[in-house]
Amino acid sequence: MRHLGFVSLAYESVSSGVYISENALLPGLVHGQFNSESVAREFLTSIQEEASRYPNGMPYAWIAAQFQQLGLDVGTQDFVLRYNIGPKTNYTGRNVYGILRARRHSSRESVVLAAPYRPPNSVFTPTNGGIALMLAFAKAFRSASYWAKDIIFLVTEHEHLGMEAWLEAYHRVSPAAGLVDSGDLKERAGSIQAAINLEIPEGRASYIDVKIEGLNGQLPNLDLVNLAHRLCRRERVQSTFKKRVDPYDGTSLEGFLENLETMLSMMSSQATGVPTGNHGFFHRFGIEAITLAGYYEPGMHHPIRYHELGRIVEGIFRSLNNLQERFHQSFFFYLLSGTNRYISIGVYMIPFSIMAAPLLLRAVSIWFDLVQSHNAQKDLTSLNYDQVCGIIILCHVFGSCLFLLPSTAAKLGLSYFEFETDESVYYGFILASVIIAMLLMFPVKRIDARAIRCIAHLEMATLMFATALQNISLATFQAFIVTPLFLGTGTASSRKGVFFKRLIVLLAHPVMILHVVLLLDAYRTFPEETPPSILLKSLSAAKRSVMYSLMDSFVYGNKMYDTCIQFYLPIWMLHWLTAGQ
Repeated sequence: MRHLGFVSLAYESVSSGVYISENALLPGLVHGQFNSESVAREFLTSIQEEASRYPNGMPYAWIAAQFQQLGLDVGTQDFVLRYNIGPKTNYTGRNVYGILRARRHSSRESVVLAAPYRPPNSVFTPTNGGIALMLAFAKAFRSASYWAKDIIFLVTEHEHLGMEAWLEAYHRVSPAAGLVDSGDLKERAGSIQAAINLEIPEGRASYIDVKIEGLNGQLPNLDLVNLAHRLCRRERVQSTFKKRVDPYDGTSLEGFLENLETMLSMMSSQATGVPTGNHGFFHRFGIEAITLAGYYEPGMHHPIRYHELGRIVEGIFRSLNNLQERFHQSFFFYLLSGTNRYISIGVYMIPFSIMAAPLLLRAVSIWFDLVQSHNAQKDLTSLNYDQVCGIIILCHVFGSCLFLLPSTAAKLGLSYFEFETDESVYYGFILASVIIAMLLMFPVKRIDARAIRCIAHLEMATLMFATALQNISLATFQAFIVTPLFLGTGTASSRKGVFFKRLIVLLAHPVMILHVVLLLDAYRTFPEETPPSILLKSLSAAKRSVMYSLMDSFVYGNKMYDTCIQFYLPIWMLHWLTAGQ
């Protein structure tokens, strides 16, 4: 019943209609001037010819030459990723960018139009259409006199890595633990106010999907998202969120289920902390950014021309050009159930608090029981404060040790078992978890166990509420899965009861949760496969997921791995130790 309140957020009567708070944006006020359909197609043909010569690389010289011919200030950036987990390997790449200087300003502010380059042999859909649109846009508006902000045209290599390296170099920071050597930039513009990332395919596209989820679940200002959708509607281009169109009747049952599916899809991607596009790395620098991705679905809508795409990009940038200060008026914390409905933090925190509060209330109840025992002079005097504090500190020390495990596990796995890096790290975590669980099975006095359980509940509730302030989706899934499991770790009167209590806690272990989620996902994705095949696929996905989470933490600063190992896992250890005692 506690979860129904959160599910009801997708109902249209609970959510709110979107609107633009920042009047300075003036969306759609100006008449679009972009009319370079043929120019964009010429650029597309040219870049396709160049791409065929570099099946695994990026045509740096050609892109830089195009920027140079358009009269932009051109710069390149070489970056290196020093992969130090397992066999040490260096990955190199290069970004190319050009800057259109504003005629009405002294380069104090800027906006970015970016696109990732994907070679022909890439597993991802090529984005040559976005690069062609970028070049056509630069050519059409290079001589316009109304630009008050510099425009940076950026083409990145190696997807997320290229964007991360460019932003680090632009802001002269290196939060990636020294793994990425970003170098320096020869050309710079002003403080970046906003960014648009283009993922337009070189083929046909029938709708534009607006991607918003960023690193660690950060979201752009809602005004920028609404601006993109509004301009798409003005140009009669179908825009979607999570590749879903809005239901015709949001108040009907079917409409509610569609909105719920959209909201849960957003929460699933936001909870991982992994950006859904290159725009996601701008957010931690205080820069509002979104990705416009083109997709084709037969019969959904007529193919979108570069004319409409150019008008949309033009409208966004001319609206951004009107801004006199950074985005601040609309929401930064919200959930979306469609392109025209949102749920603000003031609304979704209420059902979340109802989901997470039981742990806090149980901790308070245990505390009052201990106080009553003290007042009655029963057995509180036998509470071993040193042992309680020592166990809590020990569990957190175990978590810190596990944080340093991957490098050692990768070296040992390669040296003694010839395992791949992902296998070494995965099996290292499994082995370390088993050893720690066995070490934490010693008996504890009941009053000490109750005190430890009280602290563990408080820590878990604090972690969930702290997480909810930035990533409500991750906090909600924590509350949904963990709260009922940890509430079932109370005292048991028999060995069988203790066994079942420990079994319940075991289900809350991070590796167990990961396997269950991936097993269900494999079953949903491959329903025709046999159970052994689905199990093997989920096991392989689990190994990759652990490695991806690790690299996202070390390279990009994703906090999912850090939070799980250094905070959640020690809390799990405390519940494992006191289960049934």
